[in-house]
Amino acid sequence: MNKKQLLIFPILASVVVSCKKDTLVEVVDVPATPIVAVEQKGGKPSELKAAEGAFQLYELPFEYRSLEPYFDGATMEFHYSKHLLPYVNALNKVVVGTKYEVLELEPILKNLNFSDADVRNNAGAVYNHNFFFEGIAPKAGGEPEGELLDAINRDFGSFGEFVRQFSETSVRLNGSGWTWLMSDKYGRLRIITTPNNDAPQMKGLGITGTPLLNLDMWEHAYYLKFQNKKREYANTFFSVVNWDKVEQRYGAFSKSAAPAYQEPSATGTETPATTETAAPVEKPKPVDGSEE
Repeated sequence: MNKKQLLIFPILASVVVSCKKDTLVEVVDVPATPIVAVEQKGGKPSELKAAEGAFQLYELPFEYRSLEPYFDGATMEFHYSKHLLPYVNALNKVVVGTKYEVLELEPILKNLNFSDADVRNNAGAVYNHNFFFEGIAPKAGGEPEGELLDAINRDFGSFGEFVRQFSETSVRLNGSGWTWLMSDKYGRLRIITTPNNDAPQMKGLGITGTPLLNLDMWEHAYYLKFQNKKREYANTFFSVVNWDKVEQRYGAFSKSAAPAYQEPSATGTETPATTETAAPVEKPKPVDGSEE
């Protein structure tokens, strides 16, 4: 819808009210300012700087339009300059004079008191957005390779099934939040969500594991292009995923040996084993942020 069409609405509404004012019982207010599409201003990410403080704005390594036609330039500029930047500035203010002022982002999350609501919201938002922007890139997408692809095929059945579950979980998220691909210490994968700006590392959430990939499910991340088509947005996300970065995250920690599974004996009783036993790994199903 273009600007000219949008500007007509207040005029038409005004005419209807004036023609019917003798018979109308209830009047619906019409916004004085018409809603118009957000236009890209043509600036560069490198031109933005955070206010002086403990944290700096993540340097976006590509231009706003670089992800087109998948993610449009206007959304990327809006997302980066009107959401991430204000979160960084707000975080720099709220940590002043607190124990968090001398900590990096992840230690803040791991040592967070939930009573510090402003720190929780802004630190989570900055960490989550940084992680999101690091995980996307121009000329990316496709499928991962090597150890990560093997883990996806093992834990989800196939890459296509993983994409389906990740998208479905994103669509089912109530309100605003984030969808995450997580790995446990054994390298086994699962999908979770966190509400609002909560991050998986936050003490008190009861989430364990290492985050590998996330998707911003706040409306500001997709609404200019996709409107209410959340599934299309989630599916399109996989055209810009920076799998090199995700593979790097998966390979950055040593995997513990998974507990051995002991098959039951023919008589129906378990054969004694010298190693710890555990149930077989099942394909993860979409879950909410309350799961471990």
